Amino acid sequence: MIIKHSFTALVTSSALAITLAAGCGAAPEEDMEDAAQNTEEMVDSTSQALGPACTPTTLTLEAGPIWSGYDANGKCPSTCNGVNMDWNGQWWTTVSGSMSVCQCSPRPPVAVEAGPIWSGYDANGKCPSTCSNTGRRWTGQWWTTVPGAMSVCECDHAPPTVVNQEAGPIWSGSDANNKCPSVCGSTRAWNGQWWTTVSGAMSVCQCECTP
Repeated sequence: MIIKHSFTALVTSSALAITLAAGCGAAPEEDMEDAAQNTEEMVDSTSQALGPACTPTTLTLEAGPIWSGYDANGKCPSTCNGVNMDWNGQWWTTVSGSMSVCQCSPRPPVAVEAGPIWSGYDANGKCPSTCSNTGRRWTGQWWTTVPGAMSVCECDHAPPTVVNQEAGPIWSGSDANNKCPSVCGSTRAWNGQWWTTVSGAMSVCQCECTP
């Protein structure tokens, strides 16, 4: 019988208070057509809320125009692989002839051999490096496969900390302030950056979580 063991680390962090004081002058109002041509708008990221802890979740990422299922088979796997995720077979067009997205799912964890592990304390010493050597992180799970001779650590890929999420057209910084927080949702926080990917039709907000 294989018995899984888990080790949970409890981390207590103190609250971080940030006080910002900045003077700002009135800026001239931009014409909507001119604002649409902006390729990128940067907002002071220190004014944005810190992102929540990163958790594995399905993501929808831009891949440029996709013309067919055959084309998706060529583009989507590499798009998802870029954030250490797997394409789940789903894609759709968001701007006709200009932009499509691929849906990416978290990769399942894998068991990596670590030699014999004698206790939770021993696992805490061996598993983090065992997983990091494969480019993954330890999930806290381990179990013995050969009594007295071999154990494995369960390792997974950490979710990407920064992702770009589509928001429809964004016309100005104030428009981004209204749209981007909800676009990033509850799993990440908007870091203050956005840009246009299809002029007059699509922009993305950059969303972050805390590793």
